Amino acid sequence: MKIKQIKLLNFGLLIADEEQVELKEDSLTGYMLYPTEIQFIKITDRVEGVVGLRFGIEYYIEGYSNQKYEDVIFYSRIFHPILTNPKTGKSSRLTQERKLNYLNEINFDYFCFENEWEIQKGCWTFQIVENEVIKLEKSFEIL
Repeated sequence: MKIKQIKLLNFGLLIADEEQVELKEDSLTGYMLYPTEIQFIKITDRVEGVVGLRFGIEYYIEGYSNQKYEDVIFYSRIFHPILTNPKTGKSSRLTQERKLNYLNEINFDYFCFENEWEIQKGCWTFQIVENEVIKLEKSFEIL
């Protein structure tokens, strides 16, 4: 394992710069959004679900090594109430992404309610996982 610890720096509602769309077959929408920057606009873990809303986490990945630009592979997971895409019929309780990033750097993950069917009340939990070890966990309540 390369990650010593992950420090939560920020969480809540956010805005993102121009988001690039990358096709991902295992995503319920068939793609994921990738901005270059995000900005937190409200620190909260209780969120009113509406189309267009973005919420998430920002964190610092501390490695056992102090070396900059050392690659690390981990997973970003979001556990949520069951979501079903009405166009495909696919359902899931987990949105997951395999990530390749650098140690000793800031990173972020977020979810955007782009469709009405994605807005499900309940607990949404973000996890950062390396080799099946949970390094960070933050939950949100969608109202």
